[in-house]
Amino acid sequence: MGRLVSVASGKGGTGKTTTTANLSIALGKMGFKVCAVDADLTMANLSLVMGIDDADVTIHDVLAGKASIENAIYSTTYENVHLVPAAIDWEHVVMADPRKLPGTIKPLKNRFDFVLIDSPAGLQMDAMNAMLSGEEVLLVTNPEISCITDTMKVGIVLRKAGLAVLGFVLNRYGRSENDIPPDVAEEVMEVPLLAVIPEDPAVREATLEGVPVVEYRPNSEGARAFMGLAEMITRIAGLKARVMR
Repeated sequence: MGRLVSVASGKGGTGKTTTTANLSIALGKMGFKVCAVDADLTMANLSLVMGIDDADVTIHDVLAGKASIENAIYSTTYENVHLVPAAIDWEHVVMADPRKLPGTIKPLKNRFDFVLIDSPAGLQMDAMNAMLSGEEVLLVTNPEISCITDTMKVGIVLRKAGLAVLGFVLNRYGRSENDIPPDVAEEVMEVPLLAVIPEDPAVREATLEGVPVVEYRPNSEGARAFMGLAEMITRIAGLKARVMR
């Protein structure tokens, strides 16, 4: 049985999509069958990052009742990695019913080892429907106090809703002298720190090229950090959910 992991944050721009893409490919490199789902219905970006920008069927079509989820699963150029893309036009956005996300995504656990759900930021209804499509959650934050506290609040709400919070990723660490140190961030978040992703020019270059850094420059500091995150996830995903239950 596969693992359903929502990737969530309290603020936009923290790097959820970058984390989802790189974690998907890293898990694929480790031999796991992975499906990444773009569940950010209004600000979809995962499809572009994963190299599929011309999909005929998207998650929006499924949520609008016009297609089955099986028809929205695409193979990517990355080993063992599949993608359920989202549309980027407003016409599809208004047709899709976000309330159907949990029932649409959860059956994918029967087909994949890991289903990673790229969720909108915050606690609005669209974001909650996306995040609650998972059974576990990986939080992503930047090393700024407002971002950390907002993401902490998301974690508290999701834990009360029954999700197992695996921990958090401190992304883009080292870009400012005022960055909150990892140990302080962990104390505020009150969940385990799973990875520190450094501010690495290779990550920005990879983004510009439309290729996740674990594939674009696998020996870079950022890529190694994402691979380390993948190894951590394989050790704790599922186990923590069982313990919580």
